[in-house]
Amino acid sequence: MEVAISSLLFKSHPLDEVIHLAREQGVSWVEVWTEHLWRDDHGDLVKRLRSSGLSLSVHGPIGDLNITSSNPGIREESIRQVLQGIEESAAMGARVITIHPGYLTGRQDAPEGIWDMQISAFTRFAARGKELGLAIAMETMEKRNKEVVIHPEIANQIIDAVNMDNFGVTFDISHAHTVMDVVEFIQALRKISHIHISDTKQSKVHVLMGEGEIAFGAVLRALKEKYDGALVIEGWNPKDELGMVQKSTAFLNAQLNKLTTNLKSEV
Repeated sequence: MEVAISSLLFKSHPLDEVIHLAREQGVSWVEVWTEHLWRDDHGDLVKRLRSSGLSLSVHGPIGDLNITSSNPGIREESIRQVLQGIEESAAMGARVITIHPGYLTGRQDAPEGIWDMQISAFTRFAARGKELGLAIAMETMEKRNKEVVIHPEIANQIIDAVNMDNFGVTFDISHAHTVMDVVEFIQALRKISHIHISDTKQSKVHVLMGEGEIAFGAVLRALKEKYDGALVIEGWNPKDELGMVQKSTAFLNAQLNKLTTNLKSEV
């Protein structure tokens, strides 16, 4: 498993500067947030990311979007923007794009009422991703009002319904902690394509790793049994962006080194 960082850890910096900041921290994998790209792109940023030498993943757009909105106009615009993100991900040479699932528009809506829209949207995303050689990963969400894809059983059902080789799950460790035991969640998921990692404290997600409630030793050991890709650190501390990156990467590297040592001693 490889330590990676979300570009939004350096949200106040232009995205092209994040490339250099990541290298200075010894990080070779960056996850580009689509809104960060759209904010800072002046026409050549996708090409510059492609030639950066970094391994790349992308977080699809989420601001004011809902791919299962009961408002058809909002729903179609949300899908259009996600598809745009997919195209740009492929153009920059990213390996995978994370996409948020749809959620309930209002209290009168029910999860079964948005099922067909959810499957239709992700089938469309996965089909386009397959054409472009890109993995599509649906993010598991935190326990909060209107969210639907919060349990492993629901994620597995969507994976089965879409039924495409390039479609899987971005497992968000901090989100999962708000729902159930994280190790049990990992064991229940059938297809993990990507990982977001951060801590959770008193139901607040994406806090500094090591300062929350998650037992990362057990979590990383469980992940190792079914995943060997990037661990994208998320979060944002507007008062100390660099400090959060340095502390989180140091903590995660130490945890991975400890895991490797423990596994070797068991052989």
